[in-house]
This record gives sequence, structure tokens and C-alpha cells, in this order.
Amino acid sequence: MRTSFKFGLGLLVLACLGWLSWLSYLDWRTQAEQQRLQAQPAPTVAAMPERLDWPQQLADLQHLASDEMAGRGTGQAGGQLAQSWLVQQFELIGLAPAGTEGYRQPYQASSGKAAEHQGAANVLGQIAGTDPQLPLLVITAHYDHLGLHEGQIYHGADDNASGVAALLALARYFKQHPPRHTLWFAAVDHEERGMWGSKMLFEQKLLQPEQIKLNINLDMLSRDTERQLYAVGAYHQPALLPVLQQLQQQSSVRLLLGYDRPQWLAGNTPDWTSGSDHAVFHQQGVDFVYFGVPDHPDYHQPSDTFAHTDQQFYREVSETVLSALLLFDAI
Repeated sequence: MRTSFKFGLGLLVLACLGWLSWLSYLDWRTQAEQQRLQAQPAPTVAAMPERLDWPQQLADLQHLASDEMAGRGTGQAGGQLAQSWLVQQFELIGLAPAGTEGYRQPYQASSGKAAEHQGAANVLGQIAGTDPQLPLLVITAHYDHLGLHEGQIYHGADDNASGVAALLALARYFKQHPPRHTLWFAAVDHEERGMWGSKMLFEQKLLQPEQIKLNINLDMLSRDTERQLYAVGAYHQPALLPVLQQLQQQSSVRLLLGYDRPQWLAGNTPDWTSGSDHAVFHQQGVDFVYFGVPDHPDYHQPSDTFAHTDQQFYREVSETVLSALLLFDAI
């Protein structure tokens, strides 16, 4: 009995020492990752060019985050209203329909809370590239948010009216400046409940992984968090690194390449690899770049309103994303 007790106590001590060593290692890796991020170059560009239709983009953001849209909850009246409005915008811009029913791709989620929602649909359009042999560039932004909950509107201005308004602005730009690659514009539903909209792009075979060169996902672009914008994805595909490093020199905001490394490498630094719709593309073996800002106090709160938009920062971020697309389209 005494020998068994000593043996058990020894195992407990070893386990505690191992756990403490792991915590110490994570702390070291976290500090090293933060140093790596902060060592990346500061912006050298004073101001971004004005290529996008900024007044229209800002008006789109304000409308998507309005009380009328009621937080764009999937299956709620506000979500249906946003869906219909996006169809109108895609048509006005002149995108070619890419859904199963015109611009729409209706679907029904089959599990989890998402299965309770009726009327879910992606809104999909495309601009044909001048070189049809090239693979697709797929630009995604989820238009759903938390909607009405316990009598309060969760407006979702940053998350993710900002991404959708930027997607529309990019579509207007490329409609006037034809790209080499065919561009797919996907305003996807259901990101807040398991990314079902993006999953259905592949389940219903509107997209095949081998067709796609890159997914560019836009989710939360309009809040100035120390003028930092993250570009996530180069860890998984190092070939993206030179392009994103070039982009760092073309942006007036601080573009940080990171938030895509596993815990063993980055410690307790966030890993956003699975954080938004780009995760579905990653699971399909498609390269991705996700542009977004860190969480802020209004994240998933009713206070995420248009009034809290950092307008100058949002404009500069949107122009940075345009520069990224132009670089990706050139290679």
C-alpha cells in the first residue's frame, strides 16, 4: 500500500511538472510570436488612393446596419430583407448571376441551431475574367449577424456589414476595370451558426476546389484597433508571403501577417484559421487570405452600430483590400 502511494504521488508530481513546463513553453512561444508580429514593418504610405466609390460604400454600410435590417438574423425578417437588397445590388452593379436561382442559392441547414432557420440563402455573382483559362478568385463576406434577440437589435455594423459593403465596392470597381481572373462575389449566409452558407457552396457543387486559386474573406474591417489589420493565411501557404509583404508596403494601415499559427508555435496568440468562412475553403484544400481586425468591446453586442465605425480607417482598409486583389489578379 505504501509503495503504491509513493508511486502515485510520483506520477502526480511528474504530471504537475509537465504541466508547468507546458505553460512555461506556451508563455515563451506567446512572447516570441508577439515579437515576430511587432517586428513586421510599419506603414510607409501616408494615404491610400481613392479608387473605390466611398460615399456609396459608406451608405451601404449604414443601410445594412440600420434598424430596418434588424441585425440580419438568418431566418428573421431582417435577414430576408438583407438578402433581397443584396440581390438588387448585384443586379444594379451588373454581376452575372452565379446562384442556383438567379443570384440566390437557397439551402436548408441539416443540423444544430442552424437547422431551425428557414429561408437561408447565399447571394452570388461573378465578373468574367479576360483570361478564362485562369482559376477563380472567390471573395466572401457573410451578411448575416445575430439579428433580434430578447428584444434587442444586434446591428452587426463591423460584423459584418463592413465586409459586405466592401465586397459591393470591390464588385463595382472590377465591373469598370475587368480583371484577368474571373471573380466570384459571395455574400454568404449563416456564418454565425456554423458557416453553413460557405459549406453549401461546395455541398451543392457550385464550386469545386480545383477551380479556385484563392479565397479572399472579409470579416470585420471597420474598427480602428491601433490601426492594425490582420492578413491571415500565409502560414498555411507560404507562397502568399511575398505578395502580402508587398502589400504591407502599399498600405497606410499596419498590415500584420499572422493569427494563423497553431498553439505549439504561437503560444496563446489567437489562431483565426477556423474563425470565419475561409475555414471552409481551407478544409477543402483551397488557399485563403482572411482580412479582419481584432475583437473589440462591441463585438457581438447591440452596440456594434454604424455610429462606432472608424470611417477613415475603414476607407483605408478597403483600399488595402483592393490593392491585395490587384496583386493576386496579376499573378
